[in-house]
Amino acid sequence: MRPKTLGVLAVVGLVVAFSLSSTLVKRAESPGVLVAFWRMIAVSILWNAVLWSTGRRVTSANVRQVWLPGVFFGLNLAVFFAGATHNSVANAALIGSLAPFLIVPRGAWLFAEYINPRALVFAVIAFGGVALVLLNAPSGGDASLEGNVLGVIAMLLLVAYVTSTRAFRREMDVTTFMSTICPIAAVAVLPIALAHGDVLGMSATGWLFTAILTLTSGIAAQGLLVYAQKTIQIGTIGISQQAQPALAVVWSFLLLGEAINGRQAAGIAIVIAGLVAFVVLHQRDGRLGRAR
Repeated sequence: MRPKTLGVLAVVGLVVAFSLSSTLVKRAESPGVLVAFWRMIAVSILWNAVLWSTGRRVTSANVRQVWLPGVFFGLNLAVFFAGATHNSVANAALIGSLAPFLIVPRGAWLFAEYINPRALVFAVIAFGGVALVLLNAPSGGDASLEGNVLGVIAMLLLVAYVTSTRAFRREMDVTTFMSTICPIAAVAVLPIALAHGDVLGMSATGWLFTAILTLTSGIAAQGLLVYAQKTIQIGTIGISQQAQPALAVVWSFLLLGEAINGRQAAGIAIVIAGLVAFVVLHQRDGRLGRAR
């Protein structure tokens, strides 16, 4: 197959892998914090094995450069997994999808990046869609106030991770970056895991799904993202990833038996439409602004 065809398949693969995360952590039937901690340990070992195979090592200078994004990365994963185990997949996925609406204004403020004020209209529309989903959750479902609060905190930590990465990563390549921040993230989550207690006490199902999460979102999705960028525009990849909330709902229905009502389905459609319009309009006008 042609390189561009392989790139498209890579985009499809990474979107599917990322969209599975919240469903897989619920299937683990284990505390989300412990799943996040052991997944981070496993991913740290695998990324560093890849780095070592190239004859390179993580240096103290690397650690000093990106320790802050590493802390945010670990805390985001731990809180997101904890929230996902106390919430419906639809709520968790949609709350997380709001991150771009905060990342773009922070990019404009901190890094003088272009921002299209008209695109913010679609952000308001998408926020309305999320409210429609959250306020119409089935009474007998998994949605909870605790899960929603943890989801919002995880989303804010994701915004902090992305913006701090933009500030501190600079020219560090992906393999070195991931090999550096993953152990930092594991150390950041360790106190939370110890406070939870029984760090080794996950069930056999928990260990199995932790391994699956390690290979899907931890390794495969990141590798596919890097590969896809060789032939597919970054903007196209970003727009494709807006399908993740809808796919997450599909996986939750197929693998967990979670259901949504008509009002929630309408809210999900509004969120995804608003998010796609926001990303497309912002990127298109951003390119035009740079061209001028």
